[in-house]
Parts: sequence; C-alpha cells; structure tokens
Amino acid sequence: MSEKRNRQEEAFRDLVEHSPDAVFIVKNEKILFINKIGISLLGGRIPEDIFSNTLFDFVHPDYHQIAKQSIATVNNGELVDFLEYTFIKLDGENIHVEVRAMPTFFQEQSAQYMILRDITDRKRTREHLIDSEKLSVASQLAAGIHHEVRNPLTTIKGFLRLMEAELPYSDYFKIIEDEVQRIEFVLSELLVLAKPHNVKLKHENLRLLLDDVKAMFNAQASSNNVQIEFIYDFDNVILKCDKNQIKQVFINFLKNAVEAMPDGGMVTVECQPYTDKKVKMLIKDTGTGMPQKILKKIGQPFFTTKESGTGLGVMLSKQIIKNHNGSFNYWSDSNGTIVEIILPISLISLKME
Repeated sequence: MSEKRNRQEEAFRDLVEHSPDAVFIVKNEKILFINKIGISLLGGRIPEDIFSNTLFDFVHPDYHQIAKQSIATVNNGELVDFLEYTFIKLDGENIHVEVRAMPTFFQEQSAQYMILRDITDRKRTREHLIDSEKLSVASQLAAGIHHEVRNPLTTIKGFLRLMEAELPYSDYFKIIEDEVQRIEFVLSELLVLAKPHNVKLKHENLRLLLDDVKAMFNAQASSNNVQIEFIYDFDNVILKCDKNQIKQVFINFLKNAVEAMPDGGMVTVECQPYTDKKVKMLIKDTGTGMPQKILKKIGQPFFTTKESGTGLGVMLSKQIIKNHNGSFNYWSDSNGTIVEIILPISLISLKME
C-alpha cells in the first residue's frame, strides 16, 4: 500500500509540475506543496523560498477576508470557482491573479488544492481598452461642447464690453470677466482633448524646455512656500516633440504637486537616461498623497479632487504623452506622490563626472 501511495504521489507531482497554471496545496494557511510555475509566479527560486511564508503572506490585505471565506467553503467540501485576487510577490510587487480552490487529500490529510492564473497582463489590457473607450467618448463630448459653447460665449464677451463702456464700473463686471475666462480655460482644455493628434514635432532640448517651465513656476512655488529642484543626469537630451504640449504636461503635474502642499514642501524633478533611446523623468512631491481608491480614478474624464478643477489635466497629459509614444505612471502614499514620465529621445549626451 505504501509503494502504491508513493507511485500515486509521484504521478500527481509529475502532473502538476507540467501544468500551465500555478498549483498550491494548502492546509491551515500553510503551503504544503507548490509547483515550479507557482514558485516563479511568486518570485521565488526554490520551494523553500515559498514554504517559509504562509498563504496570507502572499495575499494582499485587501483580499484577506474573501480568502478566509473561500477556505472555509473548501473546508466544507465545496468548490470555489475562479475569483480575482491581488497577490504580493517576494520582492513586494503586486500581481493580479484568479484563484480556484477545491478540497483534496495530501499526505493523508485533508487540504485545499488551489490553481492560480496570472491575469496581470489581461487586466492591464482590459483597463487600457476601458480607458480608450472613455477617451473616445470624452473626445466626442468635448468636441460637441466646445462647438456649442464657443459661439454664445463670444456673443456674451462682446455685449459685456459694450456694457462696460456705457455703464459705470461695477465689481460685477470683474466677476463676470473672471467667470468668462474660466469658461475659456475649460474650453481650451476641451479643444486639446477633442483634437489630440494635432502634434507639431520638432527637435527640442529637454533641459532648456524644463528650464522654461521652472521659470514659469518659480513665483507660484515661492508664494506657496514650495521649493522646486531639478536634477539632471545628462548634459544634453534632444526630444522630437511638440514643445508646447510637453510643456503643458509638466505644467499640469507641477501645478498638481504645488497644490498638494498647501503648507509648503519640496518638489523634485529628476531626469535620467532610461535606455539608450528613452529618458525617464520623475516628479516627486512631499504632500500628504492620495489613498488608493482615489489614485485609481486619477486620469478619468472630469474626475477631480479640487474644488475648482476640471478633471481634464491628467487625462490630457496622459494623451499627450501617448501621442509622443511615451508612457506614464504614478504612485502615492502618505509621504507624497511620484509621477513617472518616459519619452523617446533623438539624442542623449551623458553627464561627465
């Protein structure tokens, strides 16, 4: 009987080792078995890297409760079909997985047999498709709003000037003018959103471009008790870009960084080579950061955390970066927010030590 059991266990191991999915066997949160795919998925090299942790060391805290409920269901002899989780790899990286669990026996003990599939790429692709659809709808909406509002706004401005010329000065005129300028500002952002592919590409020096942006922001930063520091790890970088649009991207993110620190703080802009054909820029602030539930919504049309915001700044910036074949990421916690921008370059000259 012992020899038969050993043969069965060997056949089982051979079967799961060739499985395209990660396979775990768990009892009382302890991982008793894991195949090579599972070890690799969680960032380990050998089984002992995984066995030194419990299952809940890998399950993101947000999913602990649902994981406990699933284990209880399996312990009652029922199968739990695929559910989405976030797991934490050994190096701290988050991955999205779907997990299916069922009762089993292992080494003459009742246990849970779990199948894990990495769906990180699938989830990312799905989110990109959703964002693209939102952008398409927002662009169509923006084009319609811009067209319908621009003409009556021109008429309002014309009659306002006539009234100012004929009537005594009133504070009301100043209020009306400020509100009209506000509408024009929103319309200008809508116009960029409605025509995102109108890009005029020229070769531009990134350092000179950022120096212009810094000069524009020095006064606002000083008035908010904020310091802005630019750190360059190169002497010369040439981008093929629309200078005004790339400036707008940095203006948007620096404005967000300064406004995130009402009591003052530090903004650091780090520029460094990413590959021999790309440059990476990190915009870091020392504000209070944003919770994850808010962070996930940043960049969606008309979502904003500011009382006077339009919710278009980050979305427009993302679209501009995309039009320049670049990429964009951001992170935030209680220590502040980091925005990462990666853009292709035409030429780079490294800084001499």
